[in-house]
Amino acid sequence: LGLTGIIHSLLLLNNTMAFYSFLILALIVVSGQVNGQFGFNRERDDQIAQGCESKVMDIFFILDSSSSIYINDYHSELQFARDLVSRLDVRPDSTRVGALTFSDDYQRPAIGLTRFSSRQDAMAGINNNSLPYRKGITNTDKAIRYVNELNEFREDITKVIVVVTDGGSRSPGSTAAQAERARENGFYLFVVGVGQYLDEGEWRAIANDPDENFLYNITNYRFLDSIKFTLPPRACSLPPIILRKTCTVDRASEVYFVASDSTSDEAIRMIENFKENTRDTNEDLSLNYMIEDCNYATNVRVRDVNFICDRFSRRLPNTPSDASNLMTRAMNAARDTRNSVSGVSQTIIIYVDDRTLSNSGQSLIQSTLQAQQSNIRIVVVDLGVRNYRAFLNRLTSRENVISYRGQSVDDLRQSRNDMIERVCETINFDQVRPTFDFENTIVT
Repeated sequence: LGLTGIIHSLLLLNNTMAFYSFLILALIVVSGQVNGQFGFNRERDDQIAQGCESKVMDIFFILDSSSSIYINDYHSELQFARDLVSRLDVRPDSTRVGALTFSDDYQRPAIGLTRFSSRQDAMAGINNNSLPYRKGITNTDKAIRYVNELNEFREDITKVIVVVTDGGSRSPGSTAAQAERARENGFYLFVVGVGQYLDEGEWRAIANDPDENFLYNITNYRFLDSIKFTLPPRACSLPPIILRKTCTVDRASEVYFVASDSTSDEAIRMIENFKENTRDTNEDLSLNYMIEDCNYATNVRVRDVNFICDRFSRRLPNTPSDASNLMTRAMNAARDTRNSVSGVSQTIIIYVDDRTLSNSGQSLIQSTLQAQQSNIRIVVVDLGVRNYRAFLNRLTSRENVISYRGQSVDDLRQSRNDMIERVCETINFDQVRPTFDFENTIVT
């Protein structure tokens, strides 16, 4: 029903009651069309945001109350925090809320994550008495460090810090470092920057990437109201950052790490992370390094803290360290174990890049096929293969390829966790192995 049609219908009506009834209906229709066109349809202020119902999350507000912020603007910060809380499902087993103010130092005691049991409690508890206006200089780094070191946060859930500030901190370098440490500990950081601060560099250093999702830059505290509808659903959509996965070994197992010169540095880092997060109470797991920088060490135990690979050692001359020869070493060693011990789970982990596959791609395909026919499981860690994807896809099944994503701290952590999870599944996988003439599979 368009506006022109409505007017035409009104002119045709003679009955007064009908006229006014139709007029009311017309106003409702036109109002709805205008609101829809200009985006005025908004959710209620107290309605839980989309995706926030039953969201398991710990969120902590860091509110700037330094001298550059007027008292009325600080009151706007408190109202902003209450508005955000009103959109969250605050309960002890869902979303928990904490907050503090800071200037020269951070508030003691802060509002802890266990204080509020409902949205109503949290909204009432965020006030001038519990979060006093402080004045002083802007030591953002101290506030972030305090929250990062709190022992109240739950493990393996979404953890969020929201920093509201009007400018740069007293120590930008320290602030950036503390924000990075918080990210390393599994936090997402939002920044709400208020005012005509010309250098966004520090805000960008605090906020997670991408900036368009985690950094809000507004010119006036009056515009805080515009953020309350977008920030809560963004926070609630964030998955937990699993800091580390652990592997518990429950059967006799061997793992062979194969890395040539071009992949050995990152391989050693990932292997050390794997060792740190593996629990082998009965010393069932034997680690074997087909890596020159590790002196081709065999039968290394997880608890052997004295064994350290030297990533800075000088390469031995005339020592074959290409992936094909290293794979042969691994398969020969695995054969020797199988000839003397039965029922041992065996896994070979190969670290590859374009250089590896350019030099040894075809021979690795043959070797991995022979190994899998002998029920040796193959896990491939892709350290940035671009030009030889066809070779990569033929080395093992897709689920046994770990793609290294080292662009950020979160990417690196995820890649290392993926490796731990996949390797743990392969070494603990219980399956009767078929009889196989291993001698005939060795590439010599």
